[in-house]
Amino acid sequence: MSGAELELWSLDELCDHAFAIFEELAEENLSAEDYVLYQQHAAASAYVDLVPATDDWVDMIAMDIDPELHVEARIGLADVNAVAEIVLARILLSKEKFETLCHARWRGQD
Repeated sequence: MSGAELELWSLDELCDHAFAIFEELAEENLSAEDYVLYQQHAAASAYVDLVPATDDWVDMIAMDIDPELHVEARIGLADVNAVAEIVLARILLSKEKFETLCHARWRGQD
């Protein structure tokens, strides 16, 4: 399938997709303290930031990352000035709607 035929998520859809994944997996993967912290402050200060996937993903998942088709979603809590303060999860996603690629690194994982 050529790049012109791919159906890609919009930026808003990618953010919603990342939050849905985070919400589904956070309780099992965050420390109890981080999960409670997120639950207490999510409504006021939760954020998702989409950034280019970094090279460290290649080592973690043992496959090449295509910057045109992959993005990293950083999810966490912002301070009172809306500046990212705590990153709770980094989630590697495909921009392609029908690709199931999804890998997550949680706060506290080495």
